[in-house]
Amino acid sequence: MNYYTTKEVAARINRSTVTVHKYVQEGKLKPVEDLWGGHHGLLFEKAHIDSFVANMPDEKPGYTLSEAAKTLETNRTTVQSYLNEGLLPYIKHQSRGRTVTFIKENDLKEFSEIYEKRIREDRLKQRQFYNRKKKEAVYQLFSSPSLPEARLFRKRLGEWHFIIPQTGKELSYNEGIYQYQLSPVYPVEFGKRIGTPGYAKINLPLRYSLTYQFIDLLYQDAFVVNMYMDILQDRMIILMKDHVFYNASEELAEFISSRLEEGKSYYKQGILAIESEQDTLSIRLSRETKQWIKQLSNEKGTSMQDIAREIIEEKYRSIHSHSI
Repeated sequence: MNYYTTKEVAARINRSTVTVHKYVQEGKLKPVEDLWGGHHGLLFEKAHIDSFVANMPDEKPGYTLSEAAKTLETNRTTVQSYLNEGLLPYIKHQSRGRTVTFIKENDLKEFSEIYEKRIREDRLKQRQFYNRKKKEAVYQLFSSPSLPEARLFRKRLGEWHFIIPQTGKELSYNEGIYQYQLSPVYPVEFGKRIGTPGYAKINLPLRYSLTYQFIDLLYQDAFVVNMYMDILQDRMIILMKDHVFYNASEELAEFISSRLEEGKSYYKQGILAIESEQDTLSIRLSRETKQWIKQLSNEKGTSMQDIAREIIEEKYRSIHSHSI
């Protein structure tokens, strides 16, 4: 048979029968006249429908993985992990002759609200602030005879560029490197991970002289593998493993101490120690308890360690409050 029914056209173009009738009213699809009157409903020539399918606009039912990653300011691999864990609903849809994964706008919005903390933590762990190939990082100090101080900058997944602190002027990366001949004052090494638990959290104001001083000290004295960073509007959030700096001024130590949101710091005669407040506690759990904690971590979009810590600390505070 050289004709499609309305239902067959709907299946062929991956739309509903209501949409088929809408396309007919709009003149996008043209049914043929049923001269014999032996068929109830519309008929369409197969050649006409095949031509329509080949040229029809690609009406996407949601965000692609790349578009969702851009919206969440992360990468495709991380978005795929959310799908694999069942945290983010998705659908499979035929697009341009192939099966594509799509995420509906409402589902993505709801996910970003419920799992805001998880998304941010995952974004931090991608180390978007560091270019491992070039050993360059956000706020790293660059210099040249014509520009004694320029800072490398990148916000989330944006382009790398330079900021001139004295004037606030911005330069593209190529402009800074080739026109002004900027070069790094020091390399930023990825290094080796240390095994201490937890991270200290420091909240620093952007484009502030003491922030520049601390970044220079941090990059020259610590390894990138032991830190995470994120830029939030006019703030820089740093998570870092325990570390001791041996050439810190008293002014810088006081500044960092006042900006610590999690962790603790010590200073004496040029030595600045920054530590997390976490200690490692190894315990054995039954399989059922472990599965329960895992379920809670999935529901809250955080780690099992965070859930276990919350439960223990909540119990401690409950007992401690009754004893006062």
